[in-house]
Amino acid sequence: MPEKIQNDIKLFLEGKTSLKGQEMWNNWYDNPEKIYADALLPASNISKLKKEIKNIKKTKNVIFLNSRNWMMAASIVLAAGLFSFFYLTAETITTKEYAAGLGEQTKITLSDGTKIWLNAGSLLKYPSKFKGDTREVYLTGEAFFDVVKDKKHPFIIHTDKMDTKVLGTSFNVQAYPGQTTQEVSVLTGRVNVKSTVTDENVYVTPGQKVVFKAKNSSLHAFSNIPMNSISLWRKNIIVFEETPLPEVIATIKRNYNVTVAVENKSLNALKINAYFKELPADQVIGLVCNIINANYKLESGVYKIE
Repeated sequence: MPEKIQNDIKLFLEGKTSLKGQEMWNNWYDNPEKIYADALLPASNISKLKKEIKNIKKTKNVIFLNSRNWMMAASIVLAAGLFSFFYLTAETITTKEYAAGLGEQTKITLSDGTKIWLNAGSLLKYPSKFKGDTREVYLTGEAFFDVVKDKKHPFIIHTDKMDTKVLGTSFNVQAYPGQTTQEVSVLTGRVNVKSTVTDENVYVTPGQKVVFKAKNSSLHAFSNIPMNSISLWRKNIIVFEETPLPEVIATIKRNYNVTVAVENKSLNALKINAYFKELPADQVIGLVCNIINANYKLESGVYKIE
């Protein structure tokens, strides 16, 4: 049963104002066959509800104000039975959180079978069970999604700057806080990306990606993205493409759970292009220093770049 209709009925049964609930109940009371059309319940639950209505009509402990409107007088058992029906069929949906710690990657499977891989320092908020017309989750960080196809229930990923909507496909979403860009890269299927800042929409297909640039709050689409370059982080490969040094350092901190400090602040204006495959933290930091013509030293557990 749609949640709003169920809540309207429950309010009416509790004696609270609910015109829609009263209307729905009156229709069911006069014409029990309408339950099939209105309630959208499993057959077993429809049978139980019809039985409850039949019992209410029979009992002498119910005072009917007219042929349809009614009130409970002494039939506590019947009242409890009917209330229980509506409350127990309204499944409690809780919001869960799943996080990948610094230096970690993790995988989660949602109630619909959708699989999600979280990159280091990422957080996913999702319902214990999807309910309603859409399947919606909230992401902070980076994740690869393999979404189970369901044309009637679109899957939506919310980040602080983008809404990514799909029916069933696989793609990567990168949306770490503080970065100058957020992006969606598609491996299979068709994805709609909408800016929550400007309402701009872009459709992305396999081998394409869309990038949100914070500088001008705009979406930019790119084609001919190598398929094997999507979500390389799952293979412990780090790729930087014209990435500002502060974001490079933030990535190293997340992926290796280390502390890095840039002592020479003028270096922060530099951008990095690099590809690191399965290298330890000290080697990655050393290679970054070679690129920006800097040095580093390790003091008290802190990598200091000078």
